[in-house]
Amino acid sequence: MAKPLYITEKPSVAGSFASVLGIEINKSDRGRGYAENGQAIISWCYGHLVTMAYPEEYDPAYKSWRVEHLPIIPREFKYKIIDNVGIEKQFEVIRQLMHRQDVSMIYSCTDSGREGEYIFRLVYQLSGADKPAKRVWISSQTEDAVKKGIEAAKDLSEYDSLSQAAYCRAKEDWLFGMNFSRIYTCQYGQQLSARLKEKKRSVIAIGRVMTCVLGLVVNRELEIRNFVPKIHYGVAANFLSQDSGVAYKGKWQPQTAKGAKPADTLEDDEKYLGQEEAQNIIDKLQGHEATVNKVEIKVKKEPPPLLFNLAELQSEANKKYKLPVDKTLAIAQSLYEKKLISYPRTDSRVLSSDIVAELPRVLNGLYKNAAFKDAVIRIKEFGKLTIDKSSKRFVDDSKVTDHYAIIPTYVSADLSRLDPDSRNVYNLIVKRFLAIFYPPAIYNTVKIETEIKGEIFVASSKTLNDAGWKEIYEISPAKNEEDISTSPLHLLSKKEKCATTALDLEQKETKPPSRFSDAALILTMEKAGKYIENEELREQIKTCGIGTSATRAGIIKKLQDIGYIKINAKTRIVTPEPKGEVIVELIRRSAQELLNPVLTASWEKGLSMIQNKEITAEVFEAKLESYITRTIAKVKKIGI
Repeated sequence: MAKPLYITEKPSVAGSFASVLGIEINKSDRGRGYAENGQAIISWCYGHLVTMAYPEEYDPAYKSWRVEHLPIIPREFKYKIIDNVGIEKQFEVIRQLMHRQDVSMIYSCTDSGREGEYIFRLVYQLSGADKPAKRVWISSQTEDAVKKGIEAAKDLSEYDSLSQAAYCRAKEDWLFGMNFSRIYTCQYGQQLSARLKEKKRSVIAIGRVMTCVLGLVVNRELEIRNFVPKIHYGVAANFLSQDSGVAYKGKWQPQTAKGAKPADTLEDDEKYLGQEEAQNIIDKLQGHEATVNKVEIKVKKEPPPLLFNLAELQSEANKKYKLPVDKTLAIAQSLYEKKLISYPRTDSRVLSSDIVAELPRVLNGLYKNAAFKDAVIRIKEFGKLTIDKSSKRFVDDSKVTDHYAIIPTYVSADLSRLDPDSRNVYNLIVKRFLAIFYPPAIYNTVKIETEIKGEIFVASSKTLNDAGWKEIYEISPAKNEEDISTSPLHLLSKKEKCATTALDLEQKETKPPSRFSDAALILTMEKAGKYIENEELREQIKTCGIGTSATRAGIIKKLQDIGYIKINAKTRIVTPEPKGEVIVELIRRSAQELLNPVLTASWEKGLSMIQNKEITAEVFEAKLESYITRTIAKVKKIGI
């Protein structure tokens, strides 16, 4: 009897598929690398089983690193099984299964994304299989999702553009890494060792994304190191209103001519006062009565925050629990494999319209959990669910890439069986999800302008009138909240007279930019477009950051592991190591575009264009080879 063969990315994921297929995977099955029943066979990879061959496997001469060999650009790339006994054995198991006479169809069940596609395609390619294959694309590991994914599986060819993007990404990383690591090591390795007082010539590891991220860290450190603080002054006044008896504090604001920029958009130098200028304002106003010039009362609605993508989840887990970004990713992956959350390696912060019908079921699943029951009851009290296909803030197919935002599934979690860090991450995801069904938080805001002899002082207050979604999820406070007054400013009236009880000279000092935490670095990598001054180019690559949600944490960890950066274990603050600083200096001298987020993000944009069938892989590869050839020639010339 003919059987389909299902291949998952990891053994841990195989269980979700096996239960749907009615297969029990026992210890013996684990040992032999597959399981089957009368209707189906299931096997698994261990992540990557196949890798790209090293240069010396194209030509033995490449074993020694020489500048004259560069650039190395293979006409046809070679692939090989990873040199590991367990991996070689598992590859052979899958290869034999793919060639079994009773196997009629092969299902790719690897993670639904570019890297998962690449993992399966390489195994399929090297096995020499010619059986028809289909792709199972799922966003969660629940039984229903797996069942629907198998039923809706499409011919593998439907994902050819995704596969081409995956192959091009790997070739790009190989060409960057193999060529630039060799040329920089050959030309500058001795110099680097001398500067660091190391005995052996240093190997300089260069990566398309890794080197750009190192540049961000080093540049930020240099900004801080070279920062010269500026002393500037402000004037603060204490007022006591004569009619309402309200005591409050206002800050002096520069006046702007009609048609000029408002005060809050002025450049720093335009806002800052010198000491003498500030003292002159105080001397001028001393002993004079004040008048309330303007009372501006507004009701402001603050909608619930968008859902988590991976970068935002890593950032929030870092802020609230000081979790390293790679640990948050590992926890999210584990929760996904436990069927508790949707696919975590996503860049999307909204839902796709096809998942909306599932939301009541997810809420019902959370209702069964004592920790979330009351919140779900509150949502039911609000009446009809506010999230439907027309809820553009949270449901927008145009903003969903491979997967929608991270949300819980309908599977009810036993929180007592999760370790504390996993419980915290799961709570963040659930509460952020529940928050979107709550009404906006409503604030009463008051802005008061008080005048003394033509000079304006401003005071603001913000009072939470209705907590709305903040009942369930409290977001980290913004930095600009510090100037919010706690006085009852709403009691003041226009033209009300006030006694000026104090005028104070405030000395302030400009501060350098903050160092990145590993989570802040992840967000910076995601939002690379902010570095681009050209508006048109910024628009083109706004959806493409440095690296991908699946790779960013690993890149930061690699930089730490090879001694280019260090990360404080408690604060998670990232600083460059001396070696990292010297490498960036050498690159800046010879091929500084390797440090440029714009270049890195534009390569990522090219991969997206392949995936979206906007350009062909051949066009991308031609541009890539041209860039490598050109830049290697430039580095050679500078190194002479």
